Amino acid sequence: MFPPLTPEDTLRLHDRAMGASSCGITIADVRLPDMPLIYVNDAFEAITGYSVGETMGRNCRFLQREDREQAGIARVRTALRTGEDCTVVLRNYRKDGAPFYNELYISPIRDADGLLTHFIGIQTDVTRRIRAETALEHERAELETALRELRDTQTMLVHSEKMNALGQMVAGVAHEINNPMSFVNSNLHSLRTSVADFFAAYNKLETLLGAQGVPIGEAARAIRKEADLDFLRDDIEDAIHDSLTGLSRVKHIVHALRTFSRLDEADAKESDLRENIDSTLALMRAELRDRVEVVIDFEDMQPIYCRPAELNQVFLNIILNAVQAIEGKGRLTIRARDRGDQVVIQFIDTGKGMTPDVISQVFNPFFTTKPVGQGTGLGLSIAYKIITNRHGGSITVDSTPGQGSTFTITLPKDAKL
Repeated sequence: MFPPLTPEDTLRLHDRAMGASSCGITIADVRLPDMPLIYVNDAFEAITGYSVGETMGRNCRFLQREDREQAGIARVRTALRTGEDCTVVLRNYRKDGAPFYNELYISPIRDADGLLTHFIGIQTDVTRRIRAETALEHERAELETALRELRDTQTMLVHSEKMNALGQMVAGVAHEINNPMSFVNSNLHSLRTSVADFFAAYNKLETLLGAQGVPIGEAARAIRKEADLDFLRDDIEDAIHDSLTGLSRVKHIVHALRTFSRLDEADAKESDLRENIDSTLALMRAELRDRVEVVIDFEDMQPIYCRPAELNQVFLNIILNAVQAIEGKGRLTIRARDRGDQVVIQFIDTGKGMTPDVISQVFNPFFTTKPVGQGTGLGLSIAYKIITNRHGGSITVDSTPGQGSTFTITLPKDAKL
């Protein structure tokens, strides 16, 4: 049997155990002013570079130097004040000035009467761990950014393919309509001339026959009355007039289709924004019908350098959203102002408006408030990218539920496209 350890031997054993630890161990005396350190082990010296003589009698805050605004320090102060355990990670500084991350655990020591007398601190250098975590977080952020950019690129590619297909379809439709419309228009003009010549000849004949004798003149007048030639002349003229008016409207639609698709023009060029808006509204005639009144409030302004086909897609998406937001009858005001080196276009509707939560997400890809199957959630997201990324402009929205929404587009006049 070994003899029991004396109190001195026990203290010596504890001291050797703390000295052999790879963690820095400190003891601070709460009873003395400024809570000075009264013990540090060898590992503390190895971690910090400060010798025992440079450390004893000082408050451990010297390890933070002037870097005192760390969140963990407030937690340490609270634990010291309340006499509780605490674990934090602090950014400390070695004697040579090199920063390191210290995982500090402090625990209170009380005497037999329960009075707080000391705090023991255990310090672990976790610099490598923190740096690895920081690098991992940085890589994660980069991967998230790359994924977001990949999704944005995918969205734009899908949009580009759809717009290309739509543009080709629109241009093809315009071409197919334009060809027969041309000869129908020509034939109607020829028919109008022929009918006029026919009735002029008949009138001459009737006049000539009337001069030859009453019976023949009466016969001619009887034929006119029986065939109701006066009605036919007016009816044919009305039919030709209505047909030519309809053809004029078709011609206007074809022009709007060609302006909207702009496949025969350069990708970036000077373009008249009013013409772009008008062509888009012409294509939206069926959606607008007699339900939505459109008010155009454009200042006189010079054409700007832009990508017209892409802006037409933006205008189409915003107008379509405005029309769908208006329940029953309402108004859409399209206002444009010249602001020196910029142009500001506003689309102001009297629809149902949006809540702040919807506004915060309205330009996010795939976000939609429409029922499943009635919207992809890409329209305004694509509009945002066309305005910001492709034109160096900005697009914002202000809205009040129950009062309507205002989309504001700002475009530079000389964008570097």
